[in-house]
Amino acid sequence: MPGIPAPQMNTRSRPMAYPQAVHPAATRSYRAPSDVHPALPGPMQRDSFAVLVERVAPSLGVGRAAAHAFVRLASLTRPSDWTSQDRSPVIYAEASEVAKMLGLSQPRLRAITVELELAGLIERRTGANGSRSRAAGTGLYFSAAIARAGELMTLDDKLTAERKRAKYLRGQRSTHRRHLTRALDHLCEIAPGHPEIDEIRGELAQWPSADQLHIMENTALAAHVEAADKLCRRTLDALEKVEESIGGPLENERLLIQDTTEESIRTCNAHVNQLCAGLPAQDNSSVVPPDGGTTCEEKDDEAASGAFKSEFITKLGPERLFHLASPDMQFYLNGRAEPQHLRFHDFLWAAERRVPELGISPDAWTAAKEVMGDDSAMLSVFILDARKAEPGNAIFKPGGYLRGMTEKYRQGELHLIRSLIGLSERKREEGAT
Repeated sequence: MPGIPAPQMNTRSRPMAYPQAVHPAATRSYRAPSDVHPALPGPMQRDSFAVLVERVAPSLGVGRAAAHAFVRLASLTRPSDWTSQDRSPVIYAEASEVAKMLGLSQPRLRAITVELELAGLIERRTGANGSRSRAAGTGLYFSAAIARAGELMTLDDKLTAERKRAKYLRGQRSTHRRHLTRALDHLCEIAPGHPEIDEIRGELAQWPSADQLHIMENTALAAHVEAADKLCRRTLDALEKVEESIGGPLENERLLIQDTTEESIRTCNAHVNQLCAGLPAQDNSSVVPPDGGTTCEEKDDEAASGAFKSEFITKLGPERLFHLASPDMQFYLNGRAEPQHLRFHDFLWAAERRVPELGISPDAWTAAKEVMGDDSAMLSVFILDARKAEPGNAIFKPGGYLRGMTEKYRQGELHLIRSLIGLSERKREEGAT
């Protein structure tokens, strides 16, 4: 980006040494009466702009203390000067007075103003003896920063997107670690002498800590998340082979939604049996999973299934669930395995990729998992995504929609099974036309 030094490391890291030459923006002259004074764009005001500068400061080579000082210095100017085209915001007070107002020593204030000037955020204009006065047009001018407002706003948008991406990736790593550790625990329990256990444990021990994830660049973080996914899938492969060898149940042995009517569906939802008996499967309420209250057997089964299994997939069968998915989610699932061999981890992995594509924030997705658990959160996104793909079914704010589903789940008013049956009926109707 022209005029902005390329960031050298993560925005949360200690900034690199700033350039040793004054930024070009700080050398622009606004001294002549005929000069056009830059003004903040649109509805932006002094305080919001100063906070924006503080956010992007690390990428400009500005330390945290200097960035905070910029906000405080800006507060000493008139707000109207930042939006006026016939004057510029300026501090005329002597350095000693400014230092007192900020609670800094004069040497420290001098170092900070130099740092801000080198980054192109202020311009120091002083008399021959270092004095400042309105009459002489000398003081600390903020015109340089205002002139770069558009540039800094673009940088802020970029950094915000990077922070969201990092948060999303850390959430994925958390999912992989949770699934892997529970699968590994189960593998150790049923096959303690399995030859891969020690190797998997060794690789897991080398993973960066949660704190280290916060200082990783997104490229490195994405590579680590991909490696974590592979190790998780490897562990699940080993566990599945052991379960098969000892006659354990496969996830696709029991189906909940059949191609024909099924009358004995085990669920806590009051109307599911009516829907399965051939009555209209119109689901006009918001998207709905198992409510059941505190004694619901279905909810207990979901919690007991662990973080690497899914009660829904166990009942439905992965192939049947795959055919109910949206084309976009099917695209991701196709890259993981054949439909009949998909696991809960694959469905959750695909759902997490649809989350940002649907415009759902990491916070909304995290809240859904915390309240509903991985199983119901995954299926909520699955249903939301599938319904959004239906012709004429516009969901304008998927993030808000998911938050609404989360709140309904909290209140015991969300019925996933009913919604899955509704999806199945619509798929059947589409196939018949």
